[in-house]
Amino acid sequence: MSHQETLAAEDRAEARRALHRSARKDAYVQFINQAVKTAQSIAEMGRVEPSEFEDAEARALAALSEVWPSLALVNVEGPPEIADLADQVANALKTEGAKARIVHNASEMKPELIEASRIRWSAQREFTNAARRVLALGADDLAHS
Repeated sequence: MSHQETLAAEDRAEARRALHRSARKDAYVQFINQAVKTAQSIAEMGRVEPSEFEDAEARALAALSEVWPSLALVNVEGPPEIADLADQVANALKTEGAKARIVHNASEMKPELIEASRIRWSAQREFTNAARRVLALGADDLAHS
């Protein structure tokens, strides 16, 4: 292979790595944005008047249903460790929503909702930090992820 062919091959490989990194970043950002939107909708359930609860719950459930497609993108883009952390975030959101529904009907359950929110926040933070690490990896490291 000539020097020019080698350089062209390296350029193509670098372009593929950049495209892969960009797709990962887009998937991660989409997932984080949807997780935050869902968490806000769940929190709203606790701030509305009882007469508005059903509408707030419907909005939270709709937001939660949008988490799954973005979770699928993260699972496809990987790596597996990131996908596992995203699964934890999605499950924590689901649990937090269920606790918010229960608290609406039984206010003595509020400590359980606070704990579910803390777990979800921690899972989101862990996912975000891991996503940053994966995206910051060098090109050679990304190719092996």
